[in-house]
Amino acid sequence: MFGSASLFYSGKQLICENVLIDTGSARTVFSIGRVLEIGIQPEPNDAVRELIGIGGTEFVFIKQLDILSLGGFQMADFQVEIGAMDYGFEMDGIIGLDFLLRAKMKIDLDRLEVY
Repeated sequence: MFGSASLFYSGKQLICENVLIDTGSARTVFSIGRVLEIGIQPEPNDAVRELIGIGGTEFVFIKQLDILSLGGFQMADFQVEIGAMDYGFEMDGIIGLDFLLRAKMKIDLDRLEVY
């Protein structure tokens, strides 16, 4: 299921309209190609992780957003992973279980809604 998320970082907002809501992803990740628009870029002190999944392996860096918003839910000081996300199709990011569980979101598969 895809949705729209808003990222707030250093006083700037980015609306990502093509975000996968994925209960199979442990963490939330966004495309470097999109977040560069609001100044998120790798810095020497950023933590780096290796992601291993169906799409293969990639390295990501960690950033803390001021706010991550999905639907009516807002999460302050939320850490996300930033990577290439070269999975063979276009998407801005993935909302993972880290956000879904912390927000205590429910997913209605009949209506394709989160609340």
